[in-house]
Amino acid sequence: MSIHDELDRTRQALHALDQAVAGLRGRLGPHLDVLRLMDDVARCTADLRRLEQQVRAPRRQELVVIPDDDRDHGLWGAGDVDHEGLGAPGRRAP
Repeated sequence: MSIHDELDRTRQALHALDQAVAGLRGRLGPHLDVLRLMDDVARCTADLRRLEQQVRAPRRQELVVIPDDDRDHGLWGAGDVDHEGLGAPGRRAP
């Protein structure tokens, strides 16, 4: 089953759940737990809609170009940069 089929099945299930919760509200009125269920279904529906947009949108892959030329060694302070860490010349581990 493809991802689009799964999204369609999920949308149909959420629609059926929304109808069932609306039926509960019709029988029980604005009961706190029914209202919370309605909010949960609305949130799940919004999340699914956002997910569908992400999946169905064409994916753009940005290509990062890393130049092959040498780096500018002048950026390193022309030798007067302090060495840090244990890999510095003349230092030993404690």
